[in-house]
Amino acid sequence: MASIGANIKARRRELGLNQEEVARSLGLTQANISRIESSTKGPSSEMLVALAEVLECDVHELLGLETRSRSGGGELGHEAKAFVLRTLENDPQLEIYLRRFVRNSEKMTDEDWKFISTSLKLALGFAEETLKAKRLGEDF
Repeated sequence: MASIGANIKARRRELGLNQEEVARSLGLTQANISRIESSTKGPSSEMLVALAEVLECDVHELLGLETRSRSGGGELGHEAKAFVLRTLENDPQLEIYLRRFVRNSEKMTDEDWKFISTSLKLALGFAEETLKAKRLGEDF
């Protein structure tokens, strides 16, 4: 899995932009973009959102969590957002954990993001398999 910086650099090059152009769009210096791309300094969550806008992609792509086609991926995104919002409304404890996670996300390294991504994938995969097994058991 490539680093966030490498993903940002790849997407910038894909669009034919140089570091100076991206920096200007964000009100930063070229040196700031260079540090982000070389993973010397990780972008804040706000900067990550701004970079995704400038680079015309989804934050997930920059994080290396998933790559969706640029056409047809939006509907799933809206469904996922609605699901998360419903879940947070029904589980105040989960909302507390999520707020804490967001607050601390600026301090996270690429390794932290990889760990979180892997943990979420494992947890969701386990939940899906458990529910599947439970449903099969109920059918008999």
